[in-house]
Amino acid sequence: MSTQPSAPDSLPKYLAEGVPKQDDPTLHELQAWIDDLLAYRQDVDADDIDVDEDESIEAVEDSSDGTVVIKKVSCGKDSCKCQSGELHGPYKYTVRRRGDSLEWEYHGPVSDG
Repeated sequence: MSTQPSAPDSLPKYLAEGVPKQDDPTLHELQAWIDDLLAYRQDVDADDIDVDEDESIEAVEDSSDGTVVIKKVSCGKDSCKCQSGELHGPYKYTVRRRGDSLEWEYHGPVSDG
């Protein structure tokens, strides 16, 4: 006999208790909505990405984890070469939507290999 799967520990109690009470059509609608929500969060269009005037976008690529952005940046130090346009980097970031804003996750320098 099969047993009902356990809810993830990270799931709030009201969801862990409420979701299993839903009928099958509602669960399918919920699953479709969650899939759409995940796709929306991960699909950040290049036009949605704003950078400061002292940054340079080198590349924007789609990824299964979000949108990968490669950019060069200024460190902000007055005496640094980046103040005359020779920016640092490139650096790799993954960008995802969080509500109405974008969340940037830094992955470090882009390797040459």
